[in-house]
Amino acid sequence: MLELAREQIAMGQVASDKAAALRLLADRLVSDGLVAEGYLQGLEAREAQGSTFLGQGIAIPHGTPQTRDLVFATGVRLLQFPEGVDWGDGHIVYLAIGIAARSDEHLRLLQLLTRALGETDLAEALRRASSADALLKLLQGAPRELALDAQLIGLNLPAEDFAELAWRGARLLQRGGCVDSGFAALLQQAEPLPLGEGLWWLHSEREVLQPGLAFVTPQQPLRHRDQPLNGLFCLASLGAAHQALLERLCQVLIEGRGQTLYQATSSRDVLQVLGGEAPPDWPSVRVILANPHGLHARPAKVLAQLAKGFEGEIRIRLTDSGHPGVSVKSLSRLLSLGARRGQELELIAEPAIASDALPVLLEAIEQGLGEDVEPLPALALPVAEVVRETLQAPLPGSQVQGVGAAPGIASGPAHVRIERQFDYPLRGESCAQERARLRAALAAVDAELQTLVQRSDK
Repeated sequence: MLELAREQIAMGQVASDKAAALRLLADRLVSDGLVAEGYLQGLEAREAQGSTFLGQGIAIPHGTPQTRDLVFATGVRLLQFPEGVDWGDGHIVYLAIGIAARSDEHLRLLQLLTRALGETDLAEALRRASSADALLKLLQGAPRELALDAQLIGLNLPAEDFAELAWRGARLLQRGGCVDSGFAALLQQAEPLPLGEGLWWLHSEREVLQPGLAFVTPQQPLRHRDQPLNGLFCLASLGAAHQALLERLCQVLIEGRGQTLYQATSSRDVLQVLGGEAPPDWPSVRVILANPHGLHARPAKVLAQLAKGFEGEIRIRLTDSGHPGVSVKSLSRLLSLGARRGQELELIAEPAIASDALPVLLEAIEQGLGEDVEPLPALALPVAEVVRETLQAPLPGSQVQGVGAAPGIASGPAHVRIERQFDYPLRGESCAQERARLRAALAAVDAELQTLVQRSDK
């Protein structure tokens, strides 16, 4: 996965034109062992296909599919040009980010950059940045909006107590891409805050990827600390993104309207009270993205241009992300999705233009948005099942194309890691039974280790 670090940044570079800037980037990628000689031709060919100017003084040069075999290791190198470089079409670049990637790893980087693109005067700030740390802060320091949508609302959930209800709220945040897997355990350790009317508040700042708020209600009446438990807010806190929501919630409680939240029968009702993004009742279509390297800059630009031909609002979202839709007409918003091959996209358009716009955009995505695409197998299956089918271990004796982490030659057996699915109950039957199972598991592991030791002695 591509991430930004100060060691990747070269400040105060000078280039007379775009060609010179590309040569500097290629030389840096080669000297640092990320790519082979000849990658410059890939950068130049990619610019010939379409400008890699992203916006706000930033360009993201990268190779073509034909030059991906020249990539030794995934990585990026950043060159700051305080005097600016003419990138064509009137665009001036103050920061060029050279990308070396063999697949869709660069989509995570584009998601990060699009956070910064919404900042005003970013180009001027990049030009004036005097250190790598300052430049990195500009790219990473853009505030994140609080995620609050229908995917983060869970009403009438089965739960026996406060802990189980909190776990379900944490799971909604994890499925929505707001937190890592360790967030649920941290949330259980946090001190809950009673808000009144049976509503409770729980939050943590650790293991947070994006600020988000989940709201869950129990299926049956519960109590916690001798007080009613009618609903629970679970906050993934990051900065002050939740401040406006908290002020609105306080106003709702002051007005005595807390019951409108825990008595709500739909997520739309909750979102309307809290000011979140309620899903519009607009026509929509769904399509599986088949582009081999996901929705990167080139196909995204094609999609945005097509959408701009229609007068009206059109949104797009990843159906498995839990995040609300973004404008199809915004290139930076499209890149912020980080959509990969095999993921399902949903297009939503206002009724006045839906019948004209949706078929056109749907066909364009199915045709690859200017790229050659191969259909995914078993598209009728859910995306998770499609991915699971395609990620099969290679047959013994077959050749596997790999990426070298360091120069040299090595040989040996290839071990394929397959993630196992564990299905276990949330609660144990009794302390005695769980201790017995633990002892039995320890004994089984000890026996397996002893067997391995005996084999190694032979």
